[in-house]
Amino acid sequence: MGHTMKEISDEKDDIQKEDLIPFLPLSEKQKSKKHGDSCVLVVGTTGTGKTSTVNIYTGSSLEVGEGAQAVTVNTIAVEDEIHADAPKWIDSPGWSDTEGRSDAKVFKELLRHMQNNKLSKVKAVVWCVLPQPRMDSTLQAQAKFIDMLTVENDKGRIWSNVVIICKGKLAKTAYEDCQGARMAANKVYVHAEPKCLGYEFVTDEVLEGTSEKLRKESLRALTKDEIRIELEKIFNDLPPLVQVVFSNQKCQACGQTGDPRLMEDKCHRNKKEGHVGTLEQRFSKAEVGVAAAGGVAGVIGLSVAAVLAPEVELILLALPVIMGPGAIMSGHRFLNSSTTSQPPCGMIKITDMRWSCCGAQELSPGGCTDLCDLCGAVWGKDPPCVLIRHPDSNLQQSLAGYEVHVKNHDLVDISEEYKT
Repeated sequence: MGHTMKEISDEKDDIQKEDLIPFLPLSEKQKSKKHGDSCVLVVGTTGTGKTSTVNIYTGSSLEVGEGAQAVTVNTIAVEDEIHADAPKWIDSPGWSDTEGRSDAKVFKELLRHMQNNKLSKVKAVVWCVLPQPRMDSTLQAQAKFIDMLTVENDKGRIWSNVVIICKGKLAKTAYEDCQGARMAANKVYVHAEPKCLGYEFVTDEVLEGTSEKLRKESLRALTKDEIRIELEKIFNDLPPLVQVVFSNQKCQACGQTGDPRLMEDKCHRNKKEGHVGTLEQRFSKAEVGVAAAGGVAGVIGLSVAAVLAPEVELILLALPVIMGPGAIMSGHRFLNSSTTSQPPCGMIKITDMRWSCCGAQELSPGGCTDLCDLCGAVWGKDPPCVLIRHPDSNLQQSLAGYEVHVKNHDLVDISEEYKT
């Protein structure tokens, strides 16, 4: 069927209009439909190129430091300005930080940022390192933090989405330059197979004086655009997003609540039975006063009876019965003291003090309340008194007179308590 000249003209105008419509970036609302709750985590030692990697991939212009001096002081989320419908990148202060921040606190801050901003799905963990053929304690500690992103039934799953980026070149291949980090990953999760990317920033001399094949394959000297392209290839081959699950639990020892990874590495030491009250006399002043008053009243009554009745002997026999309770209670109170006190009268002492909280004798075994054997606080209540993990070097500098008692929090799930 043919078309009129007007119809053909209208179709051409429509096509031209479509060509003229620019591809606008997606709005925040549009982005959130697919990747609003997803992110790329960037971790690693200070000075290994974390922030520069964020800038290269996202097109951001965050301040970048020189050498090992820290520049990133807070955990921040960065929008991807280059890739449409892309996850946010989360940049955090580096581990082994030059400003004295504890690695554990940096990791907790990262998790807390994810939880507070509902960024629970991880596209990738970009682990920035320097060339290192051997595993050391620093890499092991960092691998443990990465491994903690997925726990319980999902333990180890995060490693399929970990990308090790090695800035610098020592060995022939990036795989060899990343060997120390890969060994640390296998140490915490034997099946870990993180992806590896190694490069050096190309200089003008190398760019102009070498062939592209030699530069890319042998020297691994890349431009920023080439680094981005390599990362895009790796990201495209990654498995689906990994869900970081935050639980709601409570430590029965120290009372902390929330996700265990966000809890302080502090708790109470060991549980013992004890008392929360004070030691008191078995007989109170009021009880002694009542007994003594009763004795006085009895004496008066007997005196009246002695006047009216001739049986004086029987009346005198009743005196000890009437005066006895008050005298005994007064004497008991005078001689009674705690086991740690000195005898009130020479060597004579009664140990019959009672606990105000439950009325139990001082020397009776056990107690009415569970307490911490170190600080004496009620078990399950703040504040905790001992570290339950050995602190890293940065944390040690901010602590004084601490005690370490290695243990785990005594956790129970409290999710049901908050369900409506």
